[in-house]
Amino acid sequence: MRYIKKLTLLLMLTIFLLFSCGTNHKLTPPENVNILEFGTESTLEVVTWNLKTFPLNNNTVQTISQIIPQFKVDIIACQEVMDQNAFYELASAIPQYEALVSNATSSYRLAYLYNKETVQVNEVYPIFIGESNPFPRPPYVLDFNYKGLNFICINNHLKALGDDYIDESDSWDEEVRRRLACQKLDQYITEHFPDRRVIVVGDMNDQIAEPPSTNVFQVFLDKPDEYYFTDYPIALNPTYDNVSYPHYSPPSHLDHILITNELFDAFAQADSVCRVIKVEDYMGSWSTYSSIISDHRPLGVRLYFSR
Repeated sequence: MRYIKKLTLLLMLTIFLLFSCGTNHKLTPPENVNILEFGTESTLEVVTWNLKTFPLNNNTVQTISQIIPQFKVDIIACQEVMDQNAFYELASAIPQYEALVSNATSSYRLAYLYNKETVQVNEVYPIFIGESNPFPRPPYVLDFNYKGLNFICINNHLKALGDDYIDESDSWDEEVRRRLACQKLDQYITEHFPDRRVIVVGDMNDQIAEPPSTNVFQVFLDKPDEYYFTDYPIALNPTYDNVSYPHYSPPSHLDHILITNELFDAFAQADSVCRVIKVEDYMGSWSTYSSIISDHRPLGVRLYFSR
């Protein structure tokens, strides 16, 4: 009798466990299989990426050619292209992409990679040539169409270094030069593209969230009805995981994407976002990434358009 009771109890427990397992639910959604994927078919993506004296070594071109198709983005604005032939070689290794390289400088060139299946290039040209004080590397303008809409992208690599202080008595002070560059970009956009969809990108070598007295971007921040830094939330709460330049302590966010008010509605859509792409996670470690590709992460903006 005691044996039958034990057997009955064991049978009931087994049935309970079987049915309980059948109704269990996962508490967290599955992770995205492709950690590099950023773009979608219904959005325009523009990425800025400082490639640190491209190519860093003999593995750089091959490695990046395997990474970029997984981004699934439309335009990548690059900085620090030292070997333009290697950059064209990179583009030829990615069938749907083509390269554009500025010849305004002989080194540290600005360049674009664009998806020729989604982007129609109308014109590309450097501006502020010869004005080396604000622009040691002349900005590179890309006039393009996407899904029948026209856009202007301005690729920048502003003066590096500095001491977080604007020395008004020194016209060659790094912060003074970056501030002047921003003021000139504002004037250029106002004069040449007053009603156009403008995206200003690049390695701008300074922080956005600083007091007005030391903020080189104040000319843009003073006009919230005209401009918006899509990466401003990152600047307000920088962490190792979300900034574009995490190599040093504290980690810095030096790469930015600024849009004009013609793009405010697109960026306000649910499918729009701005964030870094953590390529080092795909490559296994930061040391591997930084030794082959760059000390900057790519920063991208995704803009949704209903048409």
